[in-house]
Amino acid sequence: MRIEVIAEDESINAQARSYAEYRMFTALARHIQRIRGVRVVLRPDERDGTRDTVVCAVTVALEPSGSIRIRACGPHVHAAIDRAVERMGDLVRRRTA
Repeated sequence: MRIEVIAEDESINAQARSYAEYRMFTALARHIQRIRGVRVVLRPDERDGTRDTVVCAVTVALEPSGSIRIRACGPHVHAAIDRAVERMGDLVRRRTA
């Protein structure tokens, strides 16, 4: 399973990208045969103009076809990642069952 983590802002450091990769892998490892790849995009939320929250958008490409997409926000990058992992784990369990 390939996990690609993209940070769209230099304020999101390498440690946060590694954390996202680790959390996604641990959440999805038991479904590895049904997953082609995972893409995680981390960026500040600019909708209200304050950049006070972080968005974690995740796309999981499934075997043989299809995908799952979720988006989660948090007050900081780790919270956004954790919320995304919780949602993603539930969705993948339902889709691969």
